[in-house]
Amino acid sequence: MFGIQYRFTCMILLAGYSFLNALLLESFEYYPITTHKLIIFLLFIVLTICIWEGNRILDLYIAQRNFRQFWKSVIFQFGGSLFITFVLSLVLGSFTAFLTLSGPWQHWILPLKLLLMFSLRTNLFLNTIHLIFVYHQKLKKSREELEIYKRISSQAQLQSLKNQVNPHFLFNNLSVLSALIPTDANASVEFVRQFSRVYRYVLKSHEMELIELSEELGFIEAYLYLLKTRFESGISIKVNVPPSCLSSYIVPISIQMLVENTVKHNIVSRNKPLKIEITSSDGKSVTVRNNYQPKMVEEEESTKTGLRSIARRYEFLGYHSIKVHQTEEHFSVTIPLIGFKPTDMAMTA
Repeated sequence: MFGIQYRFTCMILLAGYSFLNALLLESFEYYPITTHKLIIFLLFIVLTICIWEGNRILDLYIAQRNFRQFWKSVIFQFGGSLFITFVLSLVLGSFTAFLTLSGPWQHWILPLKLLLMFSLRTNLFLNTIHLIFVYHQKLKKSREELEIYKRISSQAQLQSLKNQVNPHFLFNNLSVLSALIPTDANASVEFVRQFSRVYRYVLKSHEMELIELSEELGFIEAYLYLLKTRFESGISIKVNVPPSCLSSYIVPISIQMLVENTVKHNIVSRNKPLKIEITSSDGKSVTVRNNYQPKMVEEEESTKTGLRSIARRYEFLGYHSIKVHQTEEHFSVTIPLIGFKPTDMAMTA
């Protein structure tokens, strides 16, 4: 607020309003101040400009310090501005009194007190307006970030849906189903049931910003069933998540996208089985880990849009701790668990 385009016009208007207020209240008649009213008006203007510009410089300094807690920046702003206001009032008031008042220095005390009262009131008014302005800016930024988050979340869920309905996915699973029907009716029925669970979850996930880990793992169970049926001994999957973590929250489809990328980017065969582990060792995060045996993929497929999407969705929730670790033997991605679900994120499925 202190750096607005027409700030000098606002400074003069504020000083003029304060001076007019003093005139209407007959302050100069009530208090024996012999300084000419024009000089007092000019002093009001100079002091208002100095207080405003002092706060502007202080605000720039606070912005450079980049306080993590907002309340610390507020305390620093108010404390610093009070100190600046007190010093400016004392210096400018004493200088004006020295030039315009006669008699002993004791005659300066009352005018200086009145000037200090004006300065503190001006400073309080400016900082209050500035605080409202900052809150408004933060609220506007939060709304913009929320809209971006929703767009990214929708894009991620749409991408996941596209992945599930793309011709390759449908063809592979329908081929598996067609092979099961004549040989094992019970297995084919179960395959169709798990197939429908996958689609049901993906279709409803757009209604949620966060979901319990237990629900995501329930969906993963159906998705992994399709993979196991398709690749048989070519893939090995272990899920080891303690029950204490199941009530935590994650962004929807995040684990599925990590598992899907693992299958997409690695060789899956009986001779070189792909081993996937979904674990939580610290209770604060979930790790998807696989043995690293990369295969040649098309450039379009090799883009890590899915991983970037997951990372950005977590960043908008205030979590920046997505970890990617790669060695010659293993590749893993760790995503954080959220211990509670914010009420503004709550959606009903």
